[in-house]
Amino acid sequence: MSDLQVVAATRDAFRSAVASAYPDEQSSNAASAGTLYRFVHEIAEGDIIVSPNRADRTLRIGRVSGPYEYRAGTPYHHWRPVQWLIPKITRDEFSEAAQNELSSATTLFRLRTSRPEIEHLLDRGRSMNRAADFSWMPFYSELADSLVPYRDRRDELLERIWDAAKRSGSERLFRYLQTDHRLDGTIGPLTDIDPFTVYSPFNRGITDANRAQIAAAYRAALDITTPAPVTFDGIPVVNNMNSWFIRWEVDRADDAVDLLWDLFEAELAYAESRSEANRERLITAFDAAATGQTRMLTMGAYWVRPETFTAFDGVNVNLLANKYGDVAAQLNLKGKISGEDFLANTETISTWLSSPDSPFDIPPELSLSAWHFQSISDAPQAPADDITAAADVESADDGPEATAREVASEYAVADIIADGSFLDIQLLESMIEAVKSKKNIVLQGPPGTGKTWLARRLGWVLCNERQSDRITLLQFHPSMSYEDFVRGFRPGSDGRLTLIDGPLLTAARNARQDPERDYVVVIEEINRGNPAQIFGEMLTLLEHDKRDPENALNLAYPRDGEGPFHLPSNLHLIGTMNVADRSLALVDMALRRRFAFFNLEPEYNDAWREFVIERGYDESVVDRIAVRMTNLNEVIAADPNLGKDYCIGHSYFTPGSVAASGENFSERWSLRVIQSEIAPLLGEYWFDKPQLAKDQLEILRNTSS
Repeated sequence: MSDLQVVAATRDAFRSAVASAYPDEQSSNAASAGTLYRFVHEIAEGDIIVSPNRADRTLRIGRVSGPYEYRAGTPYHHWRPVQWLIPKITRDEFSEAAQNELSSATTLFRLRTSRPEIEHLLDRGRSMNRAADFSWMPFYSELADSLVPYRDRRDELLERIWDAAKRSGSERLFRYLQTDHRLDGTIGPLTDIDPFTVYSPFNRGITDANRAQIAAAYRAALDITTPAPVTFDGIPVVNNMNSWFIRWEVDRADDAVDLLWDLFEAELAYAESRSEANRERLITAFDAAATGQTRMLTMGAYWVRPETFTAFDGVNVNLLANKYGDVAAQLNLKGKISGEDFLANTETISTWLSSPDSPFDIPPELSLSAWHFQSISDAPQAPADDITAAADVESADDGPEATAREVASEYAVADIIADGSFLDIQLLESMIEAVKSKKNIVLQGPPGTGKTWLARRLGWVLCNERQSDRITLLQFHPSMSYEDFVRGFRPGSDGRLTLIDGPLLTAARNARQDPERDYVVVIEEINRGNPAQIFGEMLTLLEHDKRDPENALNLAYPRDGEGPFHLPSNLHLIGTMNVADRSLALVDMALRRRFAFFNLEPEYNDAWREFVIERGYDESVVDRIAVRMTNLNEVIAADPNLGKDYCIGHSYFTPGSVAASGENFSERWSLRVIQSEIAPLLGEYWFDKPQLAKDQLEILRNTSS
């Protein structure tokens, strides 16, 4: 491709230019054209850019500093100048969900899931360009003091935390505390809490502005007198995907929360007096509370008494090991340490900080220096005040007037995976690209592959809004007519026939009145209806290149004075089709030409396995189901009277259909699904081979390994 500035600033023009340059690569031209268009015309000066290096699992974060440039004679012809604000940072700084989004194979896309964590890093980067501010320390210490009376009033403490969530205006940032997997099989808010988890809402990977709002809300809810902090220099934060200091209720020991309160009180006592009794108490409590790696426990100790304890998280360990080897040689810096090690490390660091050889006086200075050392190279940094995001990507939580709902409603492709899709993110992105370019797609596949579930979420992505009211849901059936779907005469309230718009025209009218936003019609079982009968002239108007006034047609039932009609370009159709339904004829070819089709298959893969196990399902049962359902599907696919279109999908064994039954954590839930849902299906498949159906069910029901 030559200079892209000479190409007209439309997506169609870019598609034509790419098609001319790469005539033999038609299948990828649309995606390539979209990438180039966004690179030239959607990226704006001031936007934040994240550039992954897959070779060493690091990222660069910078700000676009100029317009598109064409540079002939260089290996890469198309450039955008970027001022790198954070030239190198490890991916391990990010949550799992953020890493999944950042690992996308798409060349250029907008970050949504990882955006709060990127903004958090930029906030921390600002601190490098001003004097360190440790004025947060008294607040953190007083918060610890205020928690002491709540050890035996933890229900009241939780009420105050929920109150702080409301006061902060960012209740969405407390949602992770409302997903406990309880003993009764339900999922809901925490019913018990330890003192360190109390600190976590404003010590995670979120922006400093949000941290300050939550800290201020804590101050009011817990009657703290010290001013709430607005800067957080030198405070290590927990990973957004692992912000609890306790396990789910179904997994944690009866005394797990009490043991963390014991450790908390031992730390406060040691900070008050380093007597031999308090030293022994600290060791004992630390060992009792530790259930795995102990880095988070040391972070909790630092939060409650930052003038006394040092966090031995990965960032501090990296600094000590690489810059202060003499000190590191006296420490145990492993991921899991004992109470003896923790006490020895604490006292070794304390002695070093008080010596003239140390460049630091207090643990927060060490912690801040460690973050600088790990995250920022020697390259010049941008002035803090210059770090701005472009207006077109600013989120609602950037301003005090934003509401929790405005931010919480955002929905991106990565959210589909987080909700429980087991497809590759590249495939999901290609679906979005197809529905944007072709305007209409159909998801087809065997029963239980999540077609309707996915169709709705693809609509949410297009609307960038979870549960968007810009999505119309309906189902086709053999008696559906044009009058039902497009427009027709129906009895009115006065008993007379009235011309009434159907769901398609209603959605089209809403989309035309709101041209800056996308609208979606989701049609379940689109192959159950007669396309020629239902769509009428809309079959022609559905085509992506006929969404303009020049291609408008007269409706079968026009209103008085109404001219030709066309569908707006911001209206999209997503259909689903069960390819195993014997009662249906093949899809009309006229309809097939106007939709892009995507096949969904059963996904008893590692992503499904991890998703189910994380929600409390028994690992051995899940593994057995994966193997046996895969084997059953091989039998079904090999049957000449059935084939792969009749395979049985993963949705039957995915949380949602069984989570409400209370049977999640035993064999019962799997046996119930097999008996009530799989058995009737196999009986229908092999109605003429009942013994085969019986044999396959016995294999599924067998609970032995």
